This record gives sequence, structure tokens and C-alpha cells, in this order.
Amino acid sequence: MTLPKFPQFKDVDLSCQEVINDFLLRYPLEASEYTFTNIFAFRFTYNFKISIIKNNLMILKDMAPVSMFCPIGNSHISDVLHEAVNYLRNYKPETDYKPYMERMPESFVNVYLKNNRNFTIEEDCDQFDYVYDVKELIELKGSKFHDKRNQVNKFRSRYRYEYITLTPDLIEECLAFEDYWCEVRECEKHPGLVKERCAILQMLNNFKYLNIRGGAIRMENKIAAITLGEKILSDTFVIHVEKANPDIPGLYQIINQEFLMHEAGGCRFVNREQDLGIQGLRNAKMSYNPIRFVKKYKIYEAIEKVSPQRSQGY
Repeated sequence: MTLPKFPQFKDVDLSCQEVINDFLLRYPLEASEYTFTNIFAFRFTYNFKISIIKNNLMILKDMAPVSMFCPIGNSHISDVLHEAVNYLRNYKPETDYKPYMERMPESFVNVYLKNNRNFTIEEDCDQFDYVYDVKELIELKGSKFHDKRNQVNKFRSRYRYEYITLTPDLIEECLAFEDYWCEVRECEKHPGLVKERCAILQMLNNFKYLNIRGGAIRMENKIAAITLGEKILSDTFVIHVEKANPDIPGLYQIINQEFLMHEAGGCRFVNREQDLGIQGLRNAKMSYNPIRFVKKYKIYEAIEKVSPQRSQGY
């Protein structure tokens, strides 16, 4: 399909999958946001729209605060950034709105923005992705994984379970588990969990159309944990979803280990996405001993302050 030229935009739907994947294949970005699955799953939550600027794919987040994501491409980037910021300024002309672009991965910033004085760069720590060594998370060797290894061993000594690679015929069971999980966690009381639930339902209901892999743990003839992910780079797998019955100790560790063993073949690293600034989530992600972070940034157009001397011609 042909996408509209900027400043026209198109809503994201399944018909966009081929063209978005083509851009991402030619211009891969290491941040977890840059997969068709992520853009599609959160399309209602953030009202994502897409357009083409000078042969770059642009993603508009048309939800307050309105912003754009990193250009996907490498053509006329400086012009593209200026056009994008100007569009946002005119789109939201309120005096208290400072137009910005977000989710810029470090690799992009280093190439196109590091010495560009036209933009102010701001770290967005809450959006940093956590990256781990796949082999380490499967083997859980050494003192730094002592607690995880104990939880896995205790689980296996106490429970009988079956790991299942997700297929379309298992989706109804997974949806029932998601309903149960949200009931237990009272998702409706937490805006973040409401957004997450919306995205998970999109992934599950469209599983057979998306380029993702899934895994589940079945215990006593019921799904007790699910996870969804996909390859994002040639050596890196990304985990979009990981849910487990919170009343069963060690189950989260089991689904993490089993999923990587069965579905992440050929990948050296796994990206387990961001913590969103939630302390409990941050603690959980740190407990798996990340080997690095995918840093992300916001950028704002710099405002040049002209000195009085210069303005008078001195």
C-alpha cells in the first residue's frame, strides 16, 4: 500500500503491516517501540497515525501530549525533524505546549543530533529499555542469579506444568487468563494496566496476523502464564507481554526461562522493554541483571537567545 505524504496521516491498521515492516527492516532501530506489533497494539491507546516525510516513515502520537516518534529512514533528517516540530507547533498552538519528539534511541541521537545545536536533547530515563543476555536468563548461573535459580528450582519441585508454544487455537484460553489476571490485579483502577490490557487484547485477538511468537504455561488444565515477543534485530528478541498467576511463586521466572528456551533461538540478547518510572517494575527488571540499556531521548527545538549587543549590531 501507499502511505500518505506529510502532512497527511493515516490511521494504523493491519493493512499497514507490510510497509511498516519494510521500513523497519531497511532502517532498524533498537528501541522496543519500533515494531509493527507495538505500533498496532497501542494504536487506540495513543491514537497512532503514520505518514511519509522525504522517504522517512513518521509516527504521530495523536494523544495529549501530542508528539512524534523517531523518523524511520535516513533521508534529509535535519529537514524532517524541523518539519515535524513545526507541524506539532501548528497542530497544538497553545502557549503552554512545547512541541517535542520522543523515543529517540541513542544510536539515532549519536548520528543525527549529537552536534546539532538546533535541538535540545533530554534523556527520558523512564523509557530506557532493559537488555539482557539470553543465555544468562536461561541458565541462571552464578551468585547474581542465586534467588532466581532458587525460585525456579522450588517451583519445579512443587508443581507439575506444561510449556506450550502459542497457536491460534489457544487464544481463547489466553483471553480467559488475561481476564482473570486483570480481575485479580483490579486493572480498572490503574490507568497503566488499562492501557496495557488494551494492547494485549489487540495482540491476542490478531495473533494469527502478527509476526509474533507466544508461549504459555498450563497447570491443572488451565493457562497460568502467557508471554508474547518477536525478533526486533538480527541478534535481539523483544518481550512485549509477560503475565503469570501472581499467587504462584516462581511462575514468572519459569515462563521467562521457558519462553526464551523455546522461542528465542538464534538471539543473543533479549529486550524486556521499559519500567515507565514505576519503582516496583524497575526493581523487578533490575533483579534480572541487565547487561545494558537502550537509552531514549526527547528532543525540543532549541531557542536561540540573541544578546542585546547583537540585536543592536555591535
